[in-house]
Amino acid sequence: MRILTVISNYNEGEIIEKTIEDVRKNASIVTDILVIDNCSTDSSIEQLKRLKVDYLKHPVNTGGSAGVIKTAFAYAHYHGYDIYCHMDGDNQHMASELDKIVEPIASNEVDVVTGSRFITKEGFQSSFARRIGIHSFSRLMSWVGRRPYSDITSGFRAYNKKAIDYFALKFKQEIDTIVQLELVMHYAGLKGKDVPVQMRPRETGKSEINFVNAFKFPFYNMISFIGTLIQKPK
Repeated sequence: MRILTVISNYNEGEIIEKTIEDVRKNASIVTDILVIDNCSTDSSIEQLKRLKVDYLKHPVNTGGSAGVIKTAFAYAHYHGYDIYCHMDGDNQHMASELDKIVEPIASNEVDVVTGSRFITKEGFQSSFARRIGIHSFSRLMSWVGRRPYSDITSGFRAYNKKAIDYFALKFKQEIDTIVQLELVMHYAGLKGKDVPVQMRPRETGKSEINFVNAFKFPFYNMISFIGTLIQKPK
């Protein structure tokens, strides 16, 4: 079974080495590593070259990690991977917990696994304002998707070959938000579950969720969600 771990990076030049080395040294699974850079403007690319890690760089910023995920699906499909794991480049996700999101897929229990910090509520829990948005959209998706969603915007995820092939070959639209991605997976009949994980607080770097985007986030996600909801399920 071939596993690919994709690290999403945007202006994480100060911490990306720590993230990569965490996977190299502490990953609880055997995995290849690919960094997908979302058009960083800092020293990220120089760091990736120095670390001799495989990477792809977007020529333009896609506005969030959802665009990185679409690229990752295509890469995983065309390189024949069975499982694609996703981590953020800010070192908040722990490589030692990769087995937790891989095991339900390896045992053919589900197609998609999300690492949730809100099941056992251990480790870093995000800011209060952001938790409100996460819990609101998680409840909305739980109602639509008819299964429990607890951390819908979590970037710590794993996808099986069925999910990889669906997004690489059949789903031709852009993926604008993680919330939209979850709804599309529900429409596609992909079975998912949340598993408890712990996360670290951000140490440094620049989040793509800045002050302005923090206010735009719920509105943009709602528009994306409604737009996907009213489309005919494929």
